[in-house]
Amino acid sequence: MKKLLAAATIFGMLASMSSTFAAGAIAVAEPNDVARDGYSSGISYNFKTDAEAEDRALRECQNSQDAPPATRQLCKLIRTFRDQCVAVSLDPQAGTPGAGWAIADTLAGARREATQRCEDTAGRDRQGECRVTAEGCDGRAK
Repeated sequence: MKKLLAAATIFGMLASMSSTFAAGAIAVAEPNDVARDGYSSGISYNFKTDAEAEDRALRECQNSQDAPPATRQLCKLIRTFRDQCVAVSLDPQAGTPGAGWAIADTLAGARREATQRCEDTAGRDRQGECRVTAEGCDGRAK
């Protein structure tokens, strides 16, 4: 009985710890002409507070070396989340408009939705080219 109680106590402590660090956010810079001006994003997960997660996502978006400085200045916070997963998908060919992001209950769902959004903007001749470039899960999500 003591072993069962000890195991339950440890499990409860671990569960409360994982929800303690369960704030995530996504920031995106999406100019009107992504093909010409690029795209920038930043994600964060497993932070103590929404404010910490938001700050990290914005900094990552603003410091991305994959987008021109003018585009990175457009970074804005899109959404915060808890116990969910986030993914960003881009068309890897320079000068193409394919870009998408998603937040879902599972990593597979976030990947699927982000890739679909990317393909929706990539154009007919770029279908199947989008790739997940950033992803992560927050808290208890997988």
